[in-house]
Amino acid sequence: MSSNILEERMLEDTLETFSGHDYSAVSPAQGVMLVDGWLQALAGDPNLVAIKGGLTELHEELNNPHINPARVQNLLLSLADHTEAVATGPNAEGTWTGKLESVSKLLRKLSTDLHK
Repeated sequence: MSSNILEERMLEDTLETFSGHDYSAVSPAQGVMLVDGWLQALAGDPNLVAIKGGLTELHEELNNPHINPARVQNLLLSLADHTEAVATGPNAEGTWTGKLESVSKLLRKLSTDLHK
C-alpha cells in the first residue's frame, strides 16, 4: 500500500478526533464522517478490500436509528485487526505505518470502551 495525501490526512484527522480519550464525546455522526473520509481515501486501493468492507458495515450501523453496540464493537475489533495487518505487513512502508498502528490501537480501545 502506498501512502497518499488523503490517507495521511485521514490518519491525522482520526488520531486528532480521538486524542482526548473521552471517546463518548464523539457522536455517531462524527463517526460516519470519519468513515466516509476513510472510504474516499481508500477507494483506489484494491489491497484493502477487507478494511473497506468493514468500514462500509460500520457506516451502515452508525446510520442505523437503533445502533447495536455489540455489532459496533465487533466491527471495530475486526477493523483493528485488518489495520494492524496492513501496518505490519510486507507492503508496509514509510512513516505512515506508525500512525496506522496507532489507529489500530485506537480502534481496539474504542471497542473496549463500548463494552463498559
